[in-house]
Amino acid sequence: MVLIFMGFVRNGEPKIKTCHTQDGFQMKTKLSIAITLALISAGLISGCGDNNEPAATGSQQEASKNNAAPMLKYIPADSPYFMASRETLSEEDAFAIFQRTQPTGSLDSDLDEMRDTLPQIQDDEVLYTLTTLLIALGEELVGVESLEDIHALGMKMSPQAAFYGLGILPVMRFELQDEEAFRKTLQRVLTKADITLGKATTNDTEYWVITLEGPLQVIMVIDDQQLLVSVVPQDASDELLAHVLGKTLPDSNIGDTDALVKLEQRHDFTPYGAGLLSSSRLFDELSTPEHPGTLALMEAIDEEPLDLSTCQADIDRLTGRFPGLAMGMREYSTDRVELNFILKTDEGIVSDLRGLTTQVPGFGSSEGMASVGLNMNLPVLVQTIQKYAQELRENPFSCDGLQDLNNSWRDINMAINNPITMMIGPALSGFNVRLDDLKMVNGEPSVAGILTLASQNPMALLSTLSAFMPELGALELAPGGEPQKIESMMLPPEAPALYAVMSDNALVLGADISDPAALQAGLEAPASERNLLAYGHLTGEFYQSLADIMEQSPSPELSSSDIESFKQFGDILNNMAYWVEVDDAGVEMSFSVELIAP
Repeated sequence: MVLIFMGFVRNGEPKIKTCHTQDGFQMKTKLSIAITLALISAGLISGCGDNNEPAATGSQQEASKNNAAPMLKYIPADSPYFMASRETLSEEDAFAIFQRTQPTGSLDSDLDEMRDTLPQIQDDEVLYTLTTLLIALGEELVGVESLEDIHALGMKMSPQAAFYGLGILPVMRFELQDEEAFRKTLQRVLTKADITLGKATTNDTEYWVITLEGPLQVIMVIDDQQLLVSVVPQDASDELLAHVLGKTLPDSNIGDTDALVKLEQRHDFTPYGAGLLSSSRLFDELSTPEHPGTLALMEAIDEEPLDLSTCQADIDRLTGRFPGLAMGMREYSTDRVELNFILKTDEGIVSDLRGLTTQVPGFGSSEGMASVGLNMNLPVLVQTIQKYAQELRENPFSCDGLQDLNNSWRDINMAINNPITMMIGPALSGFNVRLDDLKMVNGEPSVAGILTLASQNPMALLSTLSAFMPELGALELAPGGEPQKIESMMLPPEAPALYAVMSDNALVLGADISDPAALQAGLEAPASERNLLAYGHLTGEFYQSLADIMEQSPSPELSSSDIESFKQFGDILNNMAYWVEVDDAGVEMSFSVELIAP
């Protein structure tokens, strides 16, 4: 990811431009990325503290903090953004996760696919070079079978790492296992990818230079068992580089202030990686810059500080309602990883969002092989949008740059006040789709599961849905009544049988589920006690079933290795879930992966 950030191109003439993904990416690659996001990148932001060391006391506490998480000393206490860690999962456990989540032969298959794309992208210099770089990196990992193999490349499996701002100037640090071994690895990769880097020296420290189009350059430094990457002006002074390289430390850092510890405690994050983006600090740095990093970048790109003299009230209003973004992990183990992103809001927004949630039977549960649901009271949503739209009409933002916000709320208000919303909204409180079975029947995919529609007035909902599906209106459904089969000439002969049943607060439609007890169980399934707005999950059983269908309906776009990868994901994955939830800090967007015990 460091190399992606830098944006190399070929033949020592680096440039930065927008790259677009190619159509050839396979579903298995996307799934691998999702799992890797939760399981592997988590290790890359975890620290390297030793939990078995005795706790320091008295005057030794400050030194102990720096020894346990040495990168914290580089991060200014007033940094607008940072992500770092204090502790780590052991390298043995991190490597075990890596091995379990990499399907056999998937790396070779992915490398072959990338090599096949090279002739198609050779006219796109940046994309071609990035692809050759990824191929060269992948080739270094082919044959890696042990933790010792990782160390031989000069890397650690779960390194101490940090990403932070010196003002707005970005810096990334990664701990290395062996400087010299990593230099050799990097040189092999660059040689294979036909990339040449410039070199420079500051304060007796040598660094690589990647010159970009414009006044900026990327620098890369290997120093003190760390790899450092940053973007600086091409004419960066030795004084600025001393800040970037950590030769000049901040007067106060997040280790001194315990900012990271407080962040973990506030959001129940583990010490394996957490971060914060502060909206007020970011605006302050852009309007009244003080850090040498911000000042140098603005001078290099010939940008003046933002003039907020007429907009400060608007900015304070925004930062007060949206203080920032927090991120971290609530769990990181060999069995389960949970990543959390929290858009922080004020209490008023939290209260309004909680008011949207209602009770949807079965919503938020991981029953079945897959599910997806939404828990949002539509009438309350309409009222809430109307409330905020009215607030902006009565007290609009005055800044020219914020007029789009005024207009967007007006547009949202108009969009939600449409005939369909007005017709369905009063009767619909949320839904949950649960997939119980997926298989091939007579050469066609067939599904079994239930659709639960929550409603404060299910009879009104039935009447509304009957306008789109008259067969529903022909049924004699009533709260507490027996399930009834839906007869429809619109359904193809091979379609599974559909049934419907109703309660006082929901309508359930079942596909290929005629057992009254099963439909009644779906109708009476408990709703989540959490303030969930959205929830979904996928199990290993789902991917196994998907692989079986792929085998029985071959496609030229799917190879045998693709199908085998899905099978192997099914073997290692117990459950993968994602959700949006309201907590007392704001809106939480989370993702988790649970692995089957080996």
